[in-house]
Amino acid sequence: MEEMNQRILDRYDDLAKKYDQLSTRLKLAPERAGTKPAARRVPARALDPDEAIGGVARRDADPALDPELEPLVPEPLDPQPPPEGLISPRREGAGAQGTGGRTNPDERRGGIDDGGGSFTGNRSRSAAEAEQGLSPRSRRGIGAQGTDARTSTREIGSRGEEKIEKVPGKVSFAEGLEITSPDEEFQLTFHDLTQVELRGFPASQQGTLNTQFFIPRQRWYFTGRATKFIEYYTAINRGYGALDMLDAFITFGYDRRWRLRAGRMKTPFSYEYYSIAEGDLIAPERSVYTGNLSGNRQEGLMVLGEFYEGRLSYSTGIFNGARRSFGDYNSSKDLYLYLNSRPFLESKRFAALNYLNLGGTVNGGAQRNPLQPMSYHTANDQTAGNSDAIVSSLSPTFLTYNTNVSELGQRLDYGGFLAWYYKSFNLLAEYHGGYQGFSTDGVHSTTVPFTGWFIQPYYFITGEEITRRVNVVKPKKDFSIENGKITGPGAWEVHARFATMNVGRNVFTSGLVDPNLWSNSAMVTDIGANWYLNFYTKIYFDWQHSEFGSPVVLGPNHFGRTTDLFWLRFQVFF
Repeated sequence: MEEMNQRILDRYDDLAKKYDQLSTRLKLAPERAGTKPAARRVPARALDPDEAIGGVARRDADPALDPELEPLVPEPLDPQPPPEGLISPRREGAGAQGTGGRTNPDERRGGIDDGGGSFTGNRSRSAAEAEQGLSPRSRRGIGAQGTDARTSTREIGSRGEEKIEKVPGKVSFAEGLEITSPDEEFQLTFHDLTQVELRGFPASQQGTLNTQFFIPRQRWYFTGRATKFIEYYTAINRGYGALDMLDAFITFGYDRRWRLRAGRMKTPFSYEYYSIAEGDLIAPERSVYTGNLSGNRQEGLMVLGEFYEGRLSYSTGIFNGARRSFGDYNSSKDLYLYLNSRPFLESKRFAALNYLNLGGTVNGGAQRNPLQPMSYHTANDQTAGNSDAIVSSLSPTFLTYNTNVSELGQRLDYGGFLAWYYKSFNLLAEYHGGYQGFSTDGVHSTTVPFTGWFIQPYYFITGEEITRRVNVVKPKKDFSIENGKITGPGAWEVHARFATMNVGRNVFTSGLVDPNLWSNSAMVTDIGANWYLNFYTKIYFDWQHSEFGSPVVLGPNHFGRTTDLFWLRFQVFF
């Protein structure tokens, strides 16, 4: 029986080779009559193991079926970081728009086309080509067999004319590792954001707070496009909480004025949150109000775009409503609106104000959610409740809700911002106000008001200039040590920020928070410097001093009205 199977297998191989040779010659016939293409290939045909005769897989066909076939020589690439001062025309002054900045597929190609354009990808087969036959699995009607179908190794190896034709990909590296199809219809880019830090606290303030090393963010981004106008964006994150799916959305961008984004994404809450990505922050973390009360990431549907050559941009969407969520707890949805204007863009008379951003945000909706966040801190991104013990040891805490509190009732937040980029000097300022309903019994709601603001100037003492905080920053001369000598300083940025957050006093009188342990206000000052060794590497140096309206618990029988945090953070982002 084994000998018979082997003879059948050998005979099958011979027939397969003859079939491949005949198919190749038929395809090459028109080319021999005219001009031969510069490069082409015939891939080796591999049979899926479960499609072999007698349960034995045949050997791959010989790829060198025709001596006239020429080898495919990829176009040489010169992957270099973007040259100093180069800004894609359509991205001038635009922020991160809820992405990781340099991870935005739209960012790498300088903006969405206005419309029209050619659809050059190979998307369909002619009738003559279709007659050449289906793949063996398709002819047999084999289903997904528990896989995601086209992701299956066996499905990929089983080629037929109902499949998209395989083409070689171009590999390059600049702001990430990028694989692109020759017609640039398809793209896959990988990015990595790694942050490692040391947080130190004076001995007199330790207790709940501990001096320690920590990894606030480890993120892997998989972004790109699947045809010219459809982009995808996926980010996996491990930070202050557990490993989770940070972002997962699809953007339909047929016109730069109207783009549709669907999935889990950043809500358009404020300029600091929405237009500045975590890898491009000025201080190691955002201001105290934004860090605690932003809409954070939610699942929803959003429309965004730009008008008047980038002078006006907007984002508006409908979202589930629960902060930092993967679902919803009621049928009501929250509405977000974000507007940003650059009224003096390209003005020659007011050139110093070319990159002045003025705008505002508003969002709100009815809530019936578990409490998020459970505590307010001065130095971290918003986290899930089950991570509060970790966060409280890293970041000073000034308010923690009682364990029986939930979100119930209306929530509203509104704000305005100014972001000014002028040569090496930049300024960011925001104000926010609003209210939210809370409950201790799930029936009666107490509305608590909130306010907060901050101002943050910063300056590049080594002379670098930016028009937005995206891809910050390419130093004029990278830092390096060669033959024992320092070849350049890198880029140095100094900054200072004063930020406040105030919660209504009824948070105490309504039984939501214990007034003997916590404060309803915080004033936070950050002073620091950022050292950009090169385009990919950044080191933060920061001192954060916090003052609270009343003493807060710092440990067992230990209270204080001030805290000091000494911060050293290392970052690699590509």
